[in-house]
Amino acid sequence: MGNTENNKTVRFTEKTDERLIAIARKNGLSKLDAFVFMVDYFYKTKKDPRDLNDELLKNAINRKTDNIVAFIKRQEQDLLIPIKKDGERTMAFERSIMQSFKQDITEHNLWEKEVLAVHTRELRSIREYLERMDNAHLDKSRLKKQVSEILEYYIRQREKLGMLSSQADKDALLNEVRQRVLNL
Repeated sequence: MGNTENNKTVRFTEKTDERLIAIARKNGLSKLDAFVFMVDYFYKTKKDPRDLNDELLKNAINRKTDNIVAFIKRQEQDLLIPIKKDGERTMAFERSIMQSFKQDITEHNLWEKEVLAVHTRELRSIREYLERMDNAHLDKSRLKKQVSEILEYYIRQREKLGMLSSQADKDALLNEVRQRVLNL
């Protein structure tokens, strides 16, 4: 830099001078150039030169941010991913249960259809049997009525014949009654 116009004097302690010389040597500058660069730095960055912790604060914030991000990633690895995997396993298990349930329902419905078919056949045969019994009962009642009519006919005809009737008339009556009974 080496600008010598309008030189001003700044007074500082011997200890500060040693530090300025150390900074200048470290960066390969003269004391004046190091001082000018420091002034430019604070002017451009608008930082307070009294705030020594500005960089330390940035570093601390960055470290804390990195720690928080690492913590969140760790939580994701430890909690969120296992929860997601458990959820996927649970959903797969639920799908398996639903398929098994549907299969059981289908099998049960088929079994019920078979049982219903068997019951329908059995009920049909019971109905047919009851109809035959009903018909047999009707036939029996009709038969009783007819036998009763034949018996009444026989009794009336026998009374008409009386004591003086011939054996041939009696035999004819018996044969006619027998024939009517056989025709039932």
